[in-house]
Amino acid sequence: MAYLFLVSPHQVTLSFGKSLPQDMLAKAERDLARLEAAEAGQNATAASDAMFDLAVSLTSLKDWLKEHLPASAASLVEPYVAASLSLTSYRDIANAGKHRVIRKYVPQTNEVTASATTIIDAALTAEHFTQNPPPGSAPWRLKIVRSDHSRHRALDLGQAAIREWRDFMSLHGMGA
Repeated sequence: MAYLFLVSPHQVTLSFGKSLPQDMLAKAERDLARLEAAEAGQNATAASDAMFDLAVSLTSLKDWLKEHLPASAASLVEPYVAASLSLTSYRDIANAGKHRVIRKYVPQTNEVTASATTIIDAALTAEHFTQNPPPGSAPWRLKIVRSDHSRHRALDLGQAAIREWRDFMSLHGMGA
C-alpha cells in the first residue's frame, strides 16, 4: 500500500539558539572574530574553518531575511547580494565549500589564498636584507581573489559584508 504525504513549508527548530536574522548576523560577527584571531595567531587550520563558517553564516542570512521580511522587501535581497563585492565573494566561498563545484552560476571569486605581509623595520641595516628569513616566519593574511584579478583582504570583506547586512536590516526595520 502506497502512502502519499504532502509536505508544506513549516518552521522547525533545527537551528538551536537561532530564530531571527539578527541571530545569524551575530553568529557571522563571532565567525569574523574567530577569523581575525586565527589570522593574528597564524593558525591556517583555524583560519580555514572560520572562513568557511563566516561564508556560510553570511550566505545563510539572505535566506533567513527572505523568510522574515515582507514579500516586497524579501524580493530585494538577491539583487542586494548581487550588487555587493563582499557578499558575492562570501557567497562563492560558501557555495564552493558546500558543493565543491559551483554549477548553477558563474562565480565572481577565483580563489582564497594566503599572502605574505611585508614587514620592514627601519632600524635594520642593509646586511639584514640579504639574509633569508627562517621558514614559516613571514606572517600571512588571507586574500580573496576575484575573477577580475582584484585582491582583497578576507577580513576587510568580512567586515564590509557584516556592515552591509546590518545596513540592509536597519533599512527594512530589522535593527541589528
